[in-house]
Amino acid sequence: MTKQFKSWNQYTEEAKHDPFELPVSEDQTIIIEPLTGAGLLQFARAERAGDMEAMLIVVCGDAWEHVEPLLAKAGIKALENLLTDLMLHFDLAEDYVLIGQGGGKITERDPRKIKALRKQGYRFEGEAISRT
Repeated sequence: MTKQFKSWNQYTEEAKHDPFELPVSEDQTIIIEPLTGAGLLQFARAERAGDMEAMLIVVCGDAWEHVEPLLAKAGIKALENLLTDLMLHFDLAEDYVLIGQGGGKITERDPRKIKALRKQGYRFEGEAISRT
């Protein structure tokens, strides 16, 4: 039996993703294109290093020159929320399994929702149960 491999065209077709649209005003919308494969490698390096600026620069690509001035005037939550929304939109955020006090499991990737679940007593799968 001969194994069928995907063609490069199949890989690129599967990788297509809609751009992220960031409305700035009624007449201006910043379009952030999906990462390339090389961009994904750069993003992963920046994420491992915990470098939020590098993560944003890489994920924004050519749009960074329009995004950076907006962030320079905004509070830190704007930066955090934009980065999170970009990561969710482009499927860059990892899934985490959380377990509730009753044993029910939830899979979530949005860190804002994960933080809220943790405050409700959920713990990460594999994390020891707190005795306090």
